[in-house]
Amino acid sequence: MERSFKKLKFLLFCFIGLTCTGQVNHFSFRFDDCTYEDESTRIPGLTPGGNPTCVCGLGVKAMSLNGVNDFLKFSPQVNPLFDTDFTFDFYFYIEDQIGESDIFSLRNGCTNLDSLWALRYIHASNEILFEMGSNVSNYYSVKKSVSKEVCWHRFTLLKFGLTYLVYIDNQLISNILARENIVFSRNARMSVGDSPCNIVNNVRRFKGVVDEITLYNRALSDLELKSIYKYPDQIVTPNSTIFKGQTIQLEVGESCSNRVNWSPGSSLDASDELDPIASPQKTTTYTVTLDNGTCISKDSVTIFVADKDKLDCDKLLLPKAFTPNNDGLNETFGISNVFIIDQMESFEIFDRWGAKVWETTQLEEKWDGTFKGQLLSNGMYLYKIKYTCGGEQKININNFNLLR
Repeated sequence: MERSFKKLKFLLFCFIGLTCTGQVNHFSFRFDDCTYEDESTRIPGLTPGGNPTCVCGLGVKAMSLNGVNDFLKFSPQVNPLFDTDFTFDFYFYIEDQIGESDIFSLRNGCTNLDSLWALRYIHASNEILFEMGSNVSNYYSVKKSVSKEVCWHRFTLLKFGLTYLVYIDNQLISNILARENIVFSRNARMSVGDSPCNIVNNVRRFKGVVDEITLYNRALSDLELKSIYKYPDQIVTPNSTIFKGQTIQLEVGESCSNRVNWSPGSSLDASDELDPIASPQKTTTYTVTLDNGTCISKDSVTIFVADKDKLDCDKLLLPKAFTPNNDGLNETFGISNVFIIDQMESFEIFDRWGAKVWETTQLEEKWDGTFKGQLLSNGMYLYKIKYTCGGEQKININNFNLLR
Protein backbone atom coordinates (compact mmCIF):
# COMPACT_ATOMS: atom_id res chain seq x y z
CA MET A 1 0.00 0.00 0.00
CA GLU A 2 1.64 3.23 -1.18
CA ARG A 3 0.90 6.33 0.80
CA SER A 4 2.25 9.86 0.98
CA PHE A 5 3.16 10.33 4.63
CA LYS A 6 2.54 13.98 5.46
CA LYS A 7 2.72 14.55 9.17
CA LEU A 8 3.98 17.24 11.50
CA LYS A 9 7.50 15.91 11.37
CA PHE A 10 7.69 16.80 7.66
CA LEU A 11 6.59 20.36 8.43
CA LEU A 12 9.31 20.60 11.04
CA PHE A 13 11.74 19.18 8.48
CA CYS A 14 10.93 22.03 6.09
CA PHE A 15 10.99 24.58 8.90
CA ILE A 16 14.54 23.77 9.93
CA GLY A 17 15.69 24.06 6.32
CA LEU A 18 16.82 20.65 5.18
CA THR A 19 16.01 19.11 1.80
CA CYS A 20 12.92 21.29 1.47
CA THR A 21 15.43 23.97 0.42
CA GLY A 22 17.35 21.53 -1.81
CA GLN A 23 20.64 23.03 -0.66
CA VAL A 24 22.20 20.81 1.99
CA ASN A 25 22.34 17.35 0.47
CA HIS A 26 25.26 16.19 -1.68
CA PHE A 27 23.07 13.53 -3.23
CA SER A 28 19.72 11.83 -2.75
CA PHE A 29 18.50 8.60 -4.33
CA ARG A 30 14.80 8.10 -3.56
CA PHE A 31 13.88 5.93 -6.59
CA ASP A 32 10.38 7.44 -6.74
CA ASP A 33 10.51 7.54 -10.54
CA CYS A 34 12.09 4.05 -10.73
CA THR A 35 15.37 5.46 -12.10
CA TYR A 36 18.90 5.44 -10.67
CA GLU A 37 19.37 9.20 -10.90
CA ASP A 38 20.39 11.55 -8.11
CA GLU A 39 17.38 13.66 -7.18
CA SER A 40 19.60 16.74 -6.84
CA THR A 41 21.35 15.97 -10.20
CA ARG A 42 24.72 16.93 -8.68
CA ILE A 43 26.43 13.58 -9.19
CA PRO A 44 26.11 10.80 -11.80
CA GLY A 45 23.42 8.18 -11.30
CA LEU A 46 23.90 4.74 -9.80
CA THR A 47 25.18 1.88 -11.94
CA PRO A 48 23.01 -1.22 -11.48
CA GLY A 49 24.19 -4.79 -11.80
CA GLY A 50 21.84 -7.65 -12.54
CA ASN A 51 18.25 -6.49 -12.70
CA PRO A 52 17.10 -4.60 -9.55
CA THR A 53 13.32 -4.27 -9.34
CA CYS A 54 11.40 -1.07 -8.64
CA VAL A 55 8.91 -1.80 -5.83
CA CYS A 56 6.79 0.00 -3.23
CA GLY A 57 8.98 2.13 -0.97
CA LEU A 58 8.91 4.51 1.94
CA GLY A 59 8.23 7.56 -0.19
CA VAL A 60 6.73 6.15 -3.38
CA LYS A 61 9.16 3.58 -4.77
CA ALA A 62 12.32 1.73 -3.73
CA MET A 63 14.82 -0.72 -5.26
CA SER A 64 14.68 -4.46 -4.54
CA LEU A 65 17.83 -6.61 -4.92
CA ASN A 66 17.65 -10.40 -5.30
CA GLY A 67 20.76 -11.38 -3.31
CA VAL A 68 22.27 -13.23 -6.28
CA ASN A 69 23.46 -10.90 -9.03
CA ASP A 70 21.74 -7.57 -8.24
CA PHE A 71 23.76 -4.65 -6.90
CA LEU A 72 24.07 -0.85 -7.09
CA LYS A 73 27.33 1.07 -7.56
CA PHE A 74 28.00 4.75 -6.91
CA SER A 75 30.20 7.02 -8.97
CA PRO A 76 33.75 7.53 -7.57
CA GLN A 77 32.82 11.23 -7.49
CA VAL A 78 31.08 10.62 -4.15
CA ASN A 79 34.27 9.50 -2.36
CA PRO A 80 35.73 12.97 -1.63
CA LEU A 81 32.37 13.99 -0.12
CA PHE A 82 33.15 11.77 2.88
CA ASP A 83 36.40 13.64 3.68
CA THR A 84 34.63 16.48 5.50
CA ASP A 85 31.62 16.70 7.82
CA PHE A 86 28.59 14.77 6.54
CA THR A 87 25.51 12.74 7.44
CA PHE A 88 24.92 9.55 5.43
CA ASP A 89 21.41 8.18 5.87
CA PHE A 90 19.39 5.38 4.28
CA TYR A 91 16.72 2.71 4.91
CA PHE A 92 16.89 -0.99 4.14
CA TYR A 93 14.55 -3.98 4.36
CA ILE A 94 16.27 -7.35 4.90
CA GLU A 95 14.95 -10.59 3.45
CA ASP A 96 16.04 -13.89 4.95
CA GLN A 97 19.29 -15.49 3.77
CA ILE A 98 21.94 -17.83 5.15
CA GLY A 99 25.19 -16.48 6.60
CA GLU A 100 26.11 -12.83 6.18
CA SER A 101 24.75 -10.25 3.76
CA ASP A 102 26.73 -7.35 2.31
CA ILE A 103 24.49 -4.29 2.64
CA PHE A 104 26.78 -1.33 1.94
CA SER A 105 30.51 -0.93 1.48
CA LEU A 106 33.15 1.56 0.41
CA ARG A 107 36.55 -0.09 0.09
CA ASN A 108 39.24 -0.72 -2.51
CA GLY A 109 40.24 -4.28 -1.60
CA CYS A 110 40.38 -6.96 1.09
CA THR A 111 44.06 -7.34 1.88
CA ASN A 112 44.18 -4.68 4.61
CA LEU A 113 42.07 -2.32 6.72
CA ASP A 114 42.94 0.83 4.77
CA SER A 115 40.23 3.33 3.85
CA LEU A 116 37.08 1.33 4.36
CA TRP A 117 33.62 1.27 5.76
CA ALA A 118 31.26 -1.65 5.49
CA LEU A 119 27.80 -2.61 6.73
CA ARG A 120 26.77 -6.27 6.92
CA TYR A 121 23.89 -8.27 8.36
CA ILE A 122 24.50 -11.54 10.25
CA HIS A 123 21.39 -13.65 9.85
CA ALA A 124 22.09 -16.30 12.50
CA SER A 125 22.37 -13.77 15.33
CA ASN A 126 20.15 -11.07 13.79
CA GLU A 127 22.93 -8.50 14.16
CA ILE A 128 24.09 -5.58 12.05
CA LEU A 129 27.89 -5.16 11.88
CA PHE A 130 29.51 -1.85 10.96
CA GLU A 131 33.26 -1.47 10.27
CA MET A 132 35.24 1.66 9.51
CA GLY A 133 38.91 2.60 9.44
CA SER A 134 41.90 4.13 7.68
CA ASN A 135 44.56 1.69 8.99
CA VAL A 136 45.10 -0.96 11.66
CA SER A 137 45.51 1.61 14.46
CA ASN A 138 42.49 3.62 13.30
CA TYR A 139 39.99 0.79 12.84
CA TYR A 140 36.60 0.54 14.57
CA SER A 141 33.72 -1.94 14.53
CA VAL A 142 30.37 -2.16 16.29
CA LYS A 143 27.53 -4.69 16.36
CA LYS A 144 23.87 -4.10 17.10
CA SER A 145 21.16 -6.73 17.57
CA VAL A 146 17.92 -5.83 15.83
CA SER A 147 14.39 -7.05 16.44
CA LYS A 148 12.91 -9.71 14.17
CA GLU A 149 9.60 -7.89 14.53
CA VAL A 150 11.01 -4.95 12.55
CA CYS A 151 11.32 -5.26 8.77
CA TRP A 152 12.68 -1.83 7.81
CA HIS A 153 15.84 -0.46 9.40
CA ARG A 154 17.52 2.90 9.25
CA PHE A 155 21.31 3.38 9.19
CA THR A 156 22.92 6.76 9.80
CA LEU A 157 26.64 7.63 9.85
CA LEU A 158 27.50 11.15 10.94
CA LYS A 159 30.92 12.86 10.88
CA PHE A 160 31.80 16.00 12.82
CA GLY A 161 35.53 16.67 12.81
CA LEU A 162 37.15 13.44 14.01
CA THR A 163 33.94 12.28 15.70
CA TYR A 164 31.86 9.65 13.92
CA LEU A 165 28.40 8.82 15.26
CA VAL A 166 26.72 5.57 14.25
CA TYR A 167 22.94 5.25 14.51
CA ILE A 168 20.80 2.19 13.84
CA ASP A 169 17.03 2.54 13.92
CA ASN A 170 17.32 6.06 15.31
CA GLN A 171 19.44 4.98 18.29
CA LEU A 172 23.03 6.10 18.79
CA ILE A 173 25.03 2.88 19.09
CA SER A 174 28.59 4.21 18.89
CA ASN A 175 30.39 7.51 19.38
CA ILE A 176 33.79 7.07 17.72
CA LEU A 177 36.65 9.54 18.20
CA ALA A 178 39.04 8.66 15.37
CA ARG A 179 42.80 9.10 15.69
CA GLU A 180 42.89 10.73 12.27
CA ASN A 181 40.57 11.67 9.45
CA ILE A 182 39.40 8.68 7.42
CA VAL A 183 40.00 9.48 3.74
CA PHE A 184 38.64 6.90 1.31
CA SER A 185 40.49 5.76 -1.77
CA ARG A 186 39.51 7.62 -4.91
CA ASN A 187 39.60 4.29 -6.77
CA ALA A 188 37.09 2.56 -4.47
CA ARG A 189 33.44 2.27 -5.49
CA MET A 190 30.73 2.60 -2.87
CA SER A 191 28.12 -0.06 -3.47
CA VAL A 192 25.03 -1.86 -2.25
CA GLY A 193 25.65 -5.61 -2.33
CA ASP A 194 28.92 -5.60 -4.29
CA SER A 195 31.82 -5.46 -1.82
CA PRO A 196 35.14 -6.68 -3.29
CA CYS A 197 35.40 -8.89 -0.19
CA ASN A 198 32.21 -10.90 -0.69
CA ILE A 199 33.90 -13.90 -2.35
CA VAL A 200 36.92 -13.82 -0.03
CA ASN A 201 34.80 -13.69 3.14
CA ASN A 202 31.96 -15.89 1.86
CA VAL A 203 29.48 -13.04 2.24
CA ARG A 204 26.32 -12.97 0.15
CA ARG A 205 25.01 -10.04 -1.81
CA PHE A 206 22.25 -8.10 -0.10
CA LYS A 207 18.76 -9.49 -0.54
CA GLY A 208 16.05 -6.97 0.22
CA VAL A 209 15.04 -3.38 -0.47
CA VAL A 210 16.92 -0.07 -0.17
CA ASP A 211 15.43 3.41 -0.17
CA GLU A 212 15.99 7.08 0.67
CA ILE A 213 19.82 7.00 0.28
CA THR A 214 20.96 10.53 1.14
CA LEU A 215 24.25 12.26 1.95
CA TYR A 216 23.98 15.66 3.65
CA ASN A 217 26.90 18.07 3.57
CA ARG A 218 27.03 18.57 7.34
CA ALA A 219 26.46 16.76 10.59
CA LEU A 220 22.73 16.89 11.34
CA SER A 221 21.59 17.34 14.92
CA ASP A 222 19.75 14.64 16.84
CA LEU A 223 16.58 16.71 16.55
CA GLU A 224 16.96 16.95 12.79
CA LEU A 225 17.50 13.21 12.44
CA LYS A 226 14.37 12.47 14.44
CA SER A 227 12.30 15.08 12.60
CA ILE A 228 12.88 13.38 9.22
CA TYR A 229 12.37 9.82 10.45
CA LYS A 230 9.74 7.96 8.42
CA TYR A 231 8.60 5.48 11.11
CA PRO A 232 8.47 2.58 8.61
CA ASP A 233 5.88 -0.01 9.73
CA GLN A 234 5.85 1.65 13.16
CA ILE A 235 3.16 3.36 15.20
CA VAL A 236 3.63 7.12 15.17
CA THR A 237 1.04 7.78 17.90
CA PRO A 238 2.82 7.88 21.29
CA ASN A 239 1.43 6.29 24.44
CA SER A 240 -1.41 8.68 25.29
CA THR A 241 -4.10 9.37 27.86
CA ILE A 242 -7.71 10.21 27.01
CA PHE A 243 -10.83 10.66 29.13
CA LYS A 244 -13.49 7.97 29.11
CA GLY A 245 -15.82 8.58 26.17
CA GLN A 246 -13.16 10.26 24.01
CA THR A 247 -11.54 8.82 20.86
CA ILE A 248 -8.03 8.91 19.44
CA GLN A 249 -6.62 8.09 16.02
CA LEU A 250 -3.83 5.49 15.90
CA GLU A 251 -1.39 6.35 13.12
CA VAL A 252 1.26 4.22 11.41
CA GLY A 253 4.22 5.63 9.48
CA GLU A 254 5.25 4.70 5.94
CA SER A 255 4.19 1.16 5.04
CA CYS A 256 3.84 -1.03 1.95
CA SER A 257 1.84 -3.70 3.71
CA ASN A 258 -1.64 -4.47 2.38
CA ARG A 259 -2.35 -6.97 5.16
CA VAL A 260 -2.93 -5.01 8.35
CA ASN A 261 -4.32 -6.31 11.62
CA TRP A 262 -4.88 -4.39 14.87
CA SER A 263 -5.58 -6.26 18.11
CA PRO A 264 -7.74 -5.99 20.10
CA GLY A 265 -10.07 -4.72 17.41
CA SER A 266 -13.32 -4.46 19.36
CA SER A 267 -12.82 -0.78 20.25
CA LEU A 268 -11.55 0.26 16.79
CA ASP A 269 -13.60 1.50 13.87
CA ALA A 270 -11.52 -0.65 11.47
CA SER A 271 -8.99 -3.24 12.64
CA ASP A 272 -7.63 -3.83 9.10
CA GLU A 273 -6.68 -0.24 8.26
CA LEU A 274 -3.40 1.56 8.96
CA ASP A 275 -4.88 4.52 10.86
CA PRO A 276 -8.00 3.43 12.78
CA ILE A 277 -9.98 5.44 15.35
CA ALA A 278 -9.81 3.96 18.88
CA SER A 279 -12.50 4.44 21.50
CA PRO A 280 -11.40 2.31 24.47
CA GLN A 281 -13.47 2.28 27.65
CA LYS A 282 -10.46 1.20 29.71
CA THR A 283 -6.68 1.39 29.39
CA THR A 284 -5.76 -0.70 26.36
CA THR A 285 -2.55 -1.75 24.61
CA TYR A 286 -3.07 -2.05 20.85
CA THR A 287 -0.74 -4.14 18.69
CA VAL A 288 -0.53 -3.76 14.92
CA THR A 289 0.76 -6.57 12.70
CA LEU A 290 1.91 -5.61 9.20
CA ASP A 291 2.47 -8.51 6.81
CA ASN A 292 4.88 -7.53 4.03
CA GLY A 293 4.98 -10.99 2.46
CA THR A 294 8.62 -11.80 3.22
CA CYS A 295 8.65 -10.17 6.66
CA ILE A 296 6.13 -9.35 9.38
CA SER A 297 6.42 -6.20 11.52
CA LYS A 298 4.76 -5.66 14.88
CA ASP A 299 4.44 -2.58 17.07
CA SER A 300 2.35 -1.58 20.09
CA VAL A 301 0.93 1.53 21.75
CA THR A 302 -0.90 1.97 25.06
CA ILE A 303 -3.89 4.29 25.38
CA PHE A 304 -4.62 5.12 29.01
CA VAL A 305 -8.22 5.93 29.90
CA ALA A 306 -8.88 8.31 32.80
CA ASP A 307 -12.13 9.11 34.60
CA LYS A 308 -12.66 12.87 34.96
CA ASP A 309 -14.64 12.35 38.16
CA LYS A 310 -11.73 10.56 39.85
CA LEU A 311 -8.85 12.91 39.05
CA ASP A 312 -6.36 13.73 41.81
CA CYS A 313 -5.36 17.32 41.06
CA ASP A 314 -2.40 17.17 43.46
CA LYS A 315 -0.80 14.17 41.75
CA LEU A 316 1.33 15.36 38.86
CA LEU A 317 3.41 12.49 37.44
CA LEU A 318 7.07 13.31 36.78
CA PRO A 319 10.06 10.94 36.88
CA LYS A 320 12.60 11.03 39.71
CA ALA A 321 15.42 10.90 37.14
CA PHE A 322 16.03 11.06 33.39
CA THR A 323 18.99 10.17 31.16
CA PRO A 324 19.52 12.47 28.13
CA ASN A 325 22.35 10.43 26.59
CA ASN A 326 20.98 9.79 23.07
CA ASP A 327 20.13 6.13 23.66
CA GLY A 328 16.47 6.77 22.83
CA LEU A 329 15.26 6.11 26.39
CA ASN A 330 14.21 8.69 29.02
CA GLU A 331 15.68 11.51 26.94
CA THR A 332 13.46 14.32 28.27
CA PHE A 333 11.92 15.44 31.56
CA GLY A 334 8.30 16.52 31.81
CA ILE A 335 4.77 15.82 33.01
CA SER A 336 3.25 12.54 31.85
CA ASN A 337 -0.35 13.16 33.02
CA VAL A 338 -0.86 16.61 31.52
CA PHE A 339 -4.52 15.75 30.94
CA ILE A 340 -5.38 16.70 34.56
CA ILE A 341 -4.18 20.29 33.99
CA ASP A 342 -6.72 22.88 32.87
CA GLN A 343 -4.12 25.63 32.44
CA MET A 344 -0.35 25.76 32.91
CA GLU A 345 0.85 29.03 34.41
CA SER A 346 4.54 28.06 34.54
CA PHE A 347 6.87 25.08 34.63
CA GLU A 348 10.37 26.06 35.85
CA ILE A 349 13.54 24.06 36.48
CA PHE A 350 16.43 25.26 38.69
CA ASP A 351 19.92 23.92 39.31
CA ARG A 352 21.24 23.15 42.79
CA TRP A 353 22.31 26.78 43.27
CA GLY A 354 18.86 28.13 42.45
CA ALA A 355 19.63 29.39 38.93
CA LYS A 356 16.76 28.92 36.49
CA VAL A 357 17.86 26.70 33.59
CA TRP A 358 14.55 26.15 31.79
CA GLU A 359 10.92 27.24 31.75
CA THR A 360 7.76 26.81 29.69
CA THR A 361 4.04 27.41 29.74
CA GLN A 362 3.31 24.67 27.19
CA LEU A 363 1.72 21.50 28.58
CA GLU A 364 3.42 19.03 26.25
CA GLU A 365 6.87 20.63 26.25
CA LYS A 366 9.69 18.75 28.00
CA TRP A 367 13.23 19.61 29.06
CA ASP A 368 16.17 18.01 27.24
CA GLY A 369 18.84 18.68 29.88
CA THR A 370 20.46 21.67 28.20
CA PHE A 371 20.83 25.39 28.95
CA LYS A 372 21.39 27.80 26.06
CA GLY A 373 22.33 24.86 23.85
CA GLN A 374 24.92 23.45 26.27
CA LEU A 375 24.68 20.08 28.04
CA LEU A 376 24.23 20.43 31.79
CA SER A 377 26.07 18.19 34.23
CA ASN A 378 24.77 15.30 36.30
CA GLY A 379 23.16 16.18 39.58
CA MET A 380 20.03 17.13 41.41
CA TYR A 381 17.65 19.74 40.00
CA LEU A 382 14.41 21.26 41.27
CA TYR A 383 11.15 21.87 39.45
CA LYS A 384 8.32 24.25 40.29
CA ILE A 385 4.98 23.98 38.50
CA LYS A 386 2.07 26.41 38.82
CA TYR A 387 -1.17 25.19 37.26
CA THR A 388 -4.97 25.10 37.49
CA CYS A 389 -6.91 21.86 37.95
CA GLY A 390 -10.61 21.50 38.66
CA GLY A 391 -10.90 25.28 38.97
CA GLU A 392 -8.24 25.44 41.74
CA GLN A 393 -4.74 26.92 41.56
CA LYS A 394 -1.97 24.47 42.46
CA ILE A 395 1.79 24.54 43.03
CA ASN A 396 3.96 21.42 42.78
CA ILE A 397 7.63 21.57 43.88
CA ASN A 398 10.05 18.65 44.01
CA ASN A 399 13.55 17.51 42.99
CA PHE A 400 14.88 15.02 40.46
CA ASN A 401 18.20 13.79 39.06
CA LEU A 402 19.83 14.29 35.68
CA LEU A 403 22.02 11.28 34.79
CA ARG A 404 24.16 10.92 31.68
